[in-house]
Amino acid sequence: MKLKLSNIASSCKHLLLACTLLSIVPSTYAAVTWNTINPHIQFLKQQDKLRFYDSNQVLIEGEKCALLVDTSANFAAVEQLAEDLKNRLKTPLCYLVATMAVMQSFYPGAKLIVHQQVNKNFNLYQTAYTDKLDTYEKSIELSYQRLANVPKEEQAKWRNKLELAKKRLFRWQEHQLSKPKIVIDSRKVIDLGDFEVTLEPQQAHTNGDLTITTNNGSVLIGGDIVDWLPYPGHGELKSWQALLKQYINDEKLTIILPGHGGTLTKEQLKQPLSFLTAITEHVKNNKDQSIEQLMLSFPESVIEPYKQEALNIKSSNFFLQAGLNRAKSAE
Repeated sequence: MKLKLSNIASSCKHLLLACTLLSIVPSTYAAVTWNTINPHIQFLKQQDKLRFYDSNQVLIEGEKCALLVDTSANFAAVEQLAEDLKNRLKTPLCYLVATMAVMQSFYPGAKLIVHQQVNKNFNLYQTAYTDKLDTYEKSIELSYQRLANVPKEEQAKWRNKLELAKKRLFRWQEHQLSKPKIVIDSRKVIDLGDFEVTLEPQQAHTNGDLTITTNNGSVLIGGDIVDWLPYPGHGELKSWQALLKQYINDEKLTIILPGHGGTLTKEQLKQPLSFLTAITEHVKNNKDQSIEQLMLSFPESVIEPYKQEALNIKSSNFFLQAGLNRAKSAE
């Protein structure tokens, strides 16, 4: 079922939490584009207007096995991706990186790979999954109550959508996160069948990041670490900056696949490095300023590249505030 976002937004004004219905109905998945990086790598790019709300995915396939990096936060989109993979994969899906219970339910034989820090706190991820489903359930219940406010000619349509959402919710409530099979605490090479990937634990965007390099170091799957507009609210800012410098100076590296937005070059990584460096330096040099003052006095030249369109402006202001808070707490 494919629905236009504009139509949903118009009808949802009579219901509670339109965003919940958007999360449950797979209206956005069709806009994800499959980009062939090379014969072994597919880059599943999220549509531009959702780039800060949902993530890209990367599918890597060798002669014997496939590995999937990340999944959408939209559970219905995850189900659709799982169905698409059945038609696209030439080999078994052997490994999952940074994925969720919904995808695991489709590929129970796939080994979940996580950073050692994620493994230590893995029970929190099951709790977060359950909490998210509880929020969906409450939203659906409240939406049913609000149906009376919807024009009569639209009630049957929305009742059908809510029934579909409820069925999906029941299905998702049956899923459980399977414990990790591979825990990364140091550099690890995995052979997918005449095609190797190298996983490395990092502390940058979070203290439990994983990066993947392949094609003799020329391709980097860096997730949120290499986003052109990075979210620094829970980052390890100094080690993050050092890692970006390492990538910029890596002679082998040519293609960078971020967690959000399109493919990047090493030259483009200078912008997030400049953003993160400016945040730490600004806080260090203005310790007596409040967050509000730091926002106003932040170097315009650093933030200017993010002011080219509305979504970047809105997100960069929010990300800047989060980064300044993070840097200030670390002082």
